[in-house]
Amino acid sequence: MISSYKKNTTQPFLERLANFDLERYYTPWVRFFCHVAMWLVFTSMLQLTLFLDADLPFAQASAFAIRSLVCNMIVFYFFFYVAVPHTLLKNRIILTFCSFILCIYIWIIVNHYCLLFIAYHFDVQEPYYRRGLQSNRLETIWYVLSPRNFFIGLSPVFYSISPFFFTKIAFSIMRFYSKWYRSERKSVQLEVDKLDLEKDFLKAQLNPHFLFNTLNSLYGLSLRGDQQTPEVITQLSAMMRYTLYESNVEMVPVTKELHYLQNYVSLEKMRYKQNADIVCEINGAKAGGQLIAPLLTFTFVENAFKYGLKKRNRGFVKLFISVEDGRFYFSIINDKQQKEKKAEFGGIGLENTKKRLHLLYPQRHSLSIEDKGETFCVELMINLR
Repeated sequence: MISSYKKNTTQPFLERLANFDLERYYTPWVRFFCHVAMWLVFTSMLQLTLFLDADLPFAQASAFAIRSLVCNMIVFYFFFYVAVPHTLLKNRIILTFCSFILCIYIWIIVNHYCLLFIAYHFDVQEPYYRRGLQSNRLETIWYVLSPRNFFIGLSPVFYSISPFFFTKIAFSIMRFYSKWYRSERKSVQLEVDKLDLEKDFLKAQLNPHFLFNTLNSLYGLSLRGDQQTPEVITQLSAMMRYTLYESNVEMVPVTKELHYLQNYVSLEKMRYKQNADIVCEINGAKAGGQLIAPLLTFTFVENAFKYGLKKRNRGFVKLFISVEDGRFYFSIINDKQQKEKKAEFGGIGLENTKKRLHLLYPQRHSLSIEDKGETFCVELMINLR
């Protein structure tokens, strides 16, 4: 229904990303291989760094890299697959913070025992790492759990787990954005479909009422043998063809919409005396090949004749439409009785029009509806470009 969703072949990256059905392809096996790839890539990078930059033997570099892998994997899976579902996803913010602190302690403890394993099984000669292993061997478990050691270990823990946490969070944001975007698009599409159904419902209600009045006028003209009868029949035929067939599309030429409104006003004039104050000024000379949503302003025009022209010798309906510089200007004002309730004006048709304007011309229209007691005024501007 909305062309930007169907025909946009140069979509921005985020929109193309959101349109990709990630859930369809992100199967358990794909998820497993993605996790394995993540751990292999980061562990291999650390291993090569220790081997090439720190001058550690390959076996010792592998041992330190695996130590980091074990610590990070335990903390990663505990936090995101155990802690988060029971804390953050249940809106338990304080527990989430506490679980993160617990994860830091878990990392420090696991790291302590991994370093003990390396110290006992590998003869590390590189001075920096040798001093670290010797210092770790002298630490008791109570020192490892002390607040002082906790704050000392914050920096290396963050440094170690941040790549994996960032990857997980970035991927989760991407999945959330994709779901939200497709859900929002589906919601907008459903809203447009609902408005189309309401429009069709309104057309089904308008046609019999309008036909009844017009046929009565035609009957009167035919009895008098009025020469306007063929012209009125032609106008009615054109209106019904437009309403039933030509308006069942997303956009129509502005000239056709203006012609439809002009015919409607001409047929409505037959119901009133010749001295009725009905003004219709439509200037579509500059409309060109521009398009507009069909029957968008018809509710305003119909309501003006439905509620206007009630006052004897003072009733009026004045309609002004022009198209200039790609902008559609619409203005209609009619008299009304003060005792008429405001809710009676427009009803579902008015709300339908407001919603259609909001969905089809977001940030491209301005609508002013004023109930001034004895008059009712509607002014609308649409940027057609």
